[in-house]
Amino acid sequence: MYQIGETVFYGTEGVCRVEEIREMRVNRENAEYYVLRPVFREGSTVFVPVKNELLTARMRPLLTKKQIEKMIDEVNRADEDWIDDASERKTAFQQILIGADRRDLLSMVRLLHLRRRNLQTCGKRLRTNDEQMLRDAEKLLADEFAVVLGIKPREVPEYIHGRLRD
Repeated sequence: MYQIGETVFYGTEGVCRVEEIREMRVNRENAEYYVLRPVFREGSTVFVPVKNELLTARMRPLLTKKQIEKMIDEVNRADEDWIDDASERKTAFQQILIGADRRDLLSMVRLLHLRRRNLQTCGKRLRTNDEQMLRDAEKLLADEFAVVLGIKPREVPEYIHGRLRD
C-alpha cells in the first residue's frame, strides 16, 4: 500500500503525489481511494480505488537515476527492427503508448529518433504520425525522468537523445 506523501508513476497521468487516502461513497458503496495529484498538471486530481488491483497495478514507484541510466544503456544494446507498414507500425506504437512501459517507450523513442536521423541525411522527414508518436512517448517519459534527474520536463528529450547510441 502506498503512503501519503509518496511520489508514484501512474499510467498515462505521469508522476503523481499521493495526497491522501480517503473513504468515498461511489455507487452507494463506501471504498478507500488514493487521491493522486499529478506533479506537472496543477489542478488535476486522480482517484484510484485502493482495492481495485487493475488500477493500482498502474501505480509504480519512480525509477532511480541509476535505473534510468541502466535502462538507456540496455536499450542502446538492443536491435529493433523498423516496421515498414505504416498501419502496423501505428498499431504497435499505440500499444506501447497505452502500456506505458518505460523500457518499451525508450526503445520506441530510440527507434524513431534513429529513423528520423537516417531520413534527414536523405533530405526526408518522418511521417507526421511517427513524429506524433515520438512526442507522445517522450512526454510519457518526461515527467518521471525530470523529477528523478532534477531537470525540467522539456529538457528530457535532449537528455535521452544525448545518451542514445547512433
